[in-house]
Amino acid sequence: MKSGPDKPGQAGGRVQEGHGHAHHRHENEKGKNRFLSVIVLNLSISILEIIAGVFSGSLALISDAFHNLEDTASVALSFFAWKISFKRPDENRTYGYKRAEVIAAFVNSLFLAAVCAFLIFEAVRRFLEPRAIDGGLMMLMAGAAFLANIISVFLLHGDSKESLNWKSAYLHMLGDAFFSLAVFAGAFAIKTWGLFWLDPVLSVVMSVFIISQTYKVFLHSLNILMQSSAGLDYGSIKKDIEAVPGVKNIHHVHTWMSNENTVYFEAHIEVDECSVTDSCGISRRIEEILKGKYGIHHTTLQFETDRCRKKDLFYK
Repeated sequence: MKSGPDKPGQAGGRVQEGHGHAHHRHENEKGKNRFLSVIVLNLSISILEIIAGVFSGSLALISDAFHNLEDTASVALSFFAWKISFKRPDENRTYGYKRAEVIAAFVNSLFLAAVCAFLIFEAVRRFLEPRAIDGGLMMLMAGAAFLANIISVFLLHGDSKESLNWKSAYLHMLGDAFFSLAVFAGAFAIKTWGLFWLDPVLSVVMSVFIISQTYKVFLHSLNILMQSSAGLDYGSIKKDIEAVPGVKNIHHVHTWMSNENTVYFEAHIEVDECSVTDSCGISRRIEEILKGKYGIHHTTLQFETDRCRKKDLFYK
C-alpha cells in the first residue's frame, strides 16, 4: 500500500526541525568561538603580566598572572569537557574520555600550588627587604588585565545561564576582574605614596587564595583518580531499594566517578525466586529510583537468590 502525500505541516515540520538543528549547530559554533576567544585573551594577558611583573619588580602582578592562568586553565578544562562530551567510547576507552579533564585538573593544581609556595616565600623576603617597584607599569598592566577580564565576562555572560560549565567559567573570570582591580588599586598606592610593602602583601593574599582553591581541586581530582566512592546517602539508597517489591537485600555496593558529574553504581540484589522478566521489572524500578532521586545514570545490578554469605552493604 502506497503512502499518501505528507499532511500539511509534516514536510514543513521536517524542514523546521532541520532548521532547528542547523541553528543549534550555529549557536554551538558561536559558543565554541567565544570560549576560545576567552582562553586566548586570558592566556595572552597572563603571559604579558608575568613579563611586566619581572620588569616592574611586582610580585603582585606575577601572582595575578598565575591567578589568571589558573582560571584560564579552568576555562580550558570546561571547553575540553564540552568537546569530549561528543566523543563516544571505543574499544580502547570503554568508559569514554571524561577522565582526561580530571588528570589535567590534578596536574594543574599541583603546578599552581608549587608556584604559589615560591611566591609566598619570595613575598616574605621582599616584605622584610622592600624593593622599588615601577608603579606606572604595574598600573598599566593591571588595568589591561582588568579590561581583558571584563571582556571575558561579557563574552561568557549569555551562555552562563545555559550550562554549569559556562557558568563556572563566567564566575572565574568575574573573580579575576576583581583581583586585577585590587592589583590596580595597589599599584596606584605604590605609585602615589610609595607604599612598596603593599606589593608583597597583595602577592601573599592572592597566593593563599589560589592555594585554597587549588587544594579543593586537588583533593576532588585525586579522589576521582583513586576511584573513591561517590558522596551519596548510602543508608537512604539501601532503604529505598529494599522497599522495592521483590527485593530482599542489597549488598556489595561499589560506586566510583569518571569525572565530577558522572557516577557509576554496581551492587548485588538479592531477590526471591522469580522469572527473568520479573527481575527486569525490579531492575527497571531500581534504576528509576537511582536516576530520579540520586542522579545516578550508569547502573550495573547483579541479581541472586541467597548466593553471598556476607551481605554487608559494602564488601569486607
